[in-house]
Amino acid sequence: MTYAWVSALRVHWEQALSWRGHCRGCQSKRVWHNGIRLRKASLREGNQTVHLHDIPVRRLCCGDCGKRWCRAPQRVTSRAQYQPCVVAPAVAATVLGPGTDTEVAKSYGCHRRTLLRWVGRVAQIQEPGLLARRLAAEADSPELPAPPPPRPRRSAALRALGQRAVWVLALLEALGSLLGLEPPGLAHAWRFVPAVVSPSGTVL
Repeated sequence: MTYAWVSALRVHWEQALSWRGHCRGCQSKRVWHNGIRLRKASLREGNQTVHLHDIPVRRLCCGDCGKRWCRAPQRVTSRAQYQPCVVAPAVAATVLGPGTDTEVAKSYGCHRRTLLRWVGRVAQIQEPGLLARRLAAEADSPELPAPPPPRPRRSAALRALGQRAVWVLALLEALGSLLGLEPPGLAHAWRFVPAVVSPSGTVL
């Protein structure tokens, strides 16, 4: 099935392949196209998760310093297959929602174990207190939102981990919104935390 939002993204991806810009290393304008590679990524819009296998990624090369890099396509912000637009709502749904982990995983197109790994990794992105202090400083206000309560679980440790994960997500969302960044806030975690590791275990 082809979704309208996926078709619109494909148009943007194709148009962006002609972009050159400046070198990331020396800022030279002598940037050359160095081919295209195809990558896989899972994206979500509304209640639809789509697994794509042919997203074009432009390779670039600097004609002065020789640096090579790839320009990320729109909404493909992580090296992981599952993008933050999938991970963030999936973690929130399994921690806060009424459905079981298996039901949430099925609706987001991932395995239950993958979903639980996301919860653990999102919880470890940063100490919530540090993000809260950053938010208070950015907003120039000591008032912070209260963390949402997680749904009951048999394991107290898993419940605490889930609570920390959604608190991290909420703070990242608030920081992103404050700075005018497109949601989800998880996609911009690297702006607030040095050397952030994504829910897949790869550096964002």
